[in-house]
Amino acid sequence: MQSTQQIRRQIQSTKNTSQITKAMEMVAASKMKKSQQAALLARPYAKAALHILENVSESIEPQKHILLERREVKNICLFVVTSDKGLCGGLNSSVIKKTAKIIKKNENEGKKVSVVTIGKKAESYFRKTKSEVIAVFNGIGDSVELKETLPISKLLIDDFRDKKFDKVMAVYTNFVSTLKQETRTKTILPISRRSLEETIEEIEDLAPKNNKNGNGNNNIEYKFEPSSNEVLCKLLPNLIEIQSFHIILESNASEHSSRMVAMKTATDSAKDMLEDLNLLYNYIRQQKITQEISEISAGVAAQEN
Repeated sequence: MQSTQQIRRQIQSTKNTSQITKAMEMVAASKMKKSQQAALLARPYAKAALHILENVSESIEPQKHILLERREVKNICLFVVTSDKGLCGGLNSSVIKKTAKIIKKNENEGKKVSVVTIGKKAESYFRKTKSEVIAVFNGIGDSVELKETLPISKLLIDDFRDKKFDKVMAVYTNFVSTLKQETRTKTILPISRRSLEETIEEIEDLAPKNNKNGNGNNNIEYKFEPSSNEVLCKLLPNLIEIQSFHIILESNASEHSSRMVAMKTATDSAKDMLEDLNLLYNYIRQQKITQEISEISAGVAAQEN
């Protein structure tokens, strides 16, 4: 059985740990609020932009713009979003596992898969597994701005234009609520009507009930000036930039929410452990006192005899 001194050390160590996890929980809660607000505020703009593209692109033949071009898929780029730091539950492992399954499936079909990583966790894993990591973007920050994500979207667009890849997919964590985050995959390039509809449906499902206005009208007839081609040449890259930015915002909100929940769980577990340790400490202390009293009583009795 442990000594009271060992248990006291465990109690102090557990108290110190609970103080750290409580502080981390509060920091994560503060960051979560800001990142959630940024993600929610970006949704209406992303939704409206995607509606415009959905209406514009249906009247244009895919062959008329490289970003709409569908070709035989031989080379795939995976745009994988994780965090730079850990202690956020199973958020990073879920994204990595899903990405690993996609890589394995496509490689078994004879397709080449390359990876663009966002966050140190993804980079570390795919470097170890010797996957083809073509670009790494770390330290984007908690309060990410559009200008920070522009190099990412530019890389994806340029490589697709140069036909280095026939398909670009994103693997990320979508923010649903503080207690729920979902790992999702999304085809970014080539742009298709179906992928746009799915993205719009996701945003509508996640939007607050009182903020589901401005859904757009799918029957709007657009007139292009100077020409549809020139409009799309400007519009399509911008919308890919917005979509990439939106994915990273959702991932950031999910990261901080998951970390706050993980730290709260750790703090609660530390409290439960402290209760058990205090009970054990008092039990052992009581046993020692009882043993000492018994020994004194036995000694007194022996002297009387």
